[in-house]
Amino acid sequence: MIRQFLIISGLLCSTLLSGHVFAAGNYEESLKALADGVIAESLKAKKERLAIIDFTDAKGVVTPIGQFLAEELGTQLLVAGELKVVERKLVSSTLKKRHLTQIDAASPKALKGAAKAIRTDIFVMGSYLDAPEGILVTVKLISPLNAQAIGAARGMIPKVGPLGELVKEFNKPPAVKVEPPKGPTIPEGLGFHRNDFYELVVRTLSRQDNQIRMDLTIENRSPRDVKLLCLLQNTVLKDDQGGQWAQSVEGNREGLCTRGVELSPREKDRAVLMFTAPADSAAVSQFIFSFHEKSPRRDATFAIDNLTIETSPSLPSPATP
Repeated sequence: MIRQFLIISGLLCSTLLSGHVFAAGNYEESLKALADGVIAESLKAKKERLAIIDFTDAKGVVTPIGQFLAEELGTQLLVAGELKVVERKLVSSTLKKRHLTQIDAASPKALKGAAKAIRTDIFVMGSYLDAPEGILVTVKLISPLNAQAIGAARGMIPKVGPLGELVKEFNKPPAVKVEPPKGPTIPEGLGFHRNDFYELVVRTLSRQDNQIRMDLTIENRSPRDVKLLCLLQNTVLKDDQGGQWAQSVEGNREGLCTRGVELSPREKDRAVLMFTAPADSAAVSQFIFSFHEKSPRRDATFAIDNLTIETSPSLPSPATP
């Protein structure tokens, strides 16, 4: 692609423009050769006051590299002293104010007005191509009378010094922000258990007299229907005094351990378990919920600890058939 680009560029330069082409040398020599080409073309066209526009890449986009090259060329022209160069900030603000973005495609009237405002004889626009050998820069001299190119110069600038660092920085792949892996979310409630089939969350624990009511939410986490069912006598609360609060058949006829809960994928439902105090029950503050599962995992067990009881002014009577 680069070789084809060079061939085509050379043909254009020789047939359309009376341009200057310079081979790559060291940085200062290459930049000076490019500036000499611009000077020669300007003097041949009898133009002495230039307005340099930010250079663009091969896609026509202004980049930091293009801005740097335009600034370097302007400085080199000032050092040579044969031409006058309009301040680039003035050029940029004037073109922006007049909504001129592409000089070679601008209307002669708009371009003539911009040239008059900054008192320039000619506009200098450039483009560059990042090649393995260096930065291939093409500069065109555009007449403000008809927006046509009246001369051109081309040179290969070595990628060294500040230009080399700028090219490296510009071509560096964007940094990818690595987010730390997020742990599983903790559901709101007193405690929870989660497995491949479902998530069970203890929402509240309240006591009245010798009974404790546990409110649960259960969510199906699998892609299939799930029926959650536990063993009544083995699913208990253990308090911090060593007492064991068990479920009675009478208090849990519609409960999780007698009828179970059937859930579709991602469906969530509520359940209530009622526990009766042991004979020697004392004042307790924390419990461990011991769950003995019958379905969907046959004979599986788990425990949820550090459950804190809440004081309830009234406790609904257990449902009866």
